[in-house]
Amino acid sequence: MIVGVGIDIIKIEKIKRSIEKWGESFLNRVFNPEELKNILKGKVYYQRLAARFAAKEAVIKSISKEQPLALTDILILNKENGAPYCKIKKNIDIDIFLSITHIEDYAVACAVAQKA
Repeated sequence: MIVGVGIDIIKIEKIKRSIEKWGESFLNRVFNPEELKNILKGKVYYQRLAARFAAKEAVIKSISKEQPLALTDILILNKENGAPYCKIKKNIDIDIFLSITHIEDYAVACAVAQKA
């Protein structure tokens, strides 16, 4: 049974400015080391971080009625084939299905929460 749907869009520049202003402090408040270790700096670095940020926001929106979560409770990772998936640190009985995308200026994510 689907319990919620969440969607989020963010301007890449907003994440870039936050990282430039607060650096590691910002990254550690939003992301877990497991998420950051596979995001290599390069042409799409900020796009990938923004997409994961949008995915976390979409997940929060999709299950906000079921379980309050912080950004660091949610990990956005990739399967071997590159597909994103969500891992939640808290023990909840919900599966999350994700779709994320990014282009030069924006990142978008959609999350569907389903009772396991």
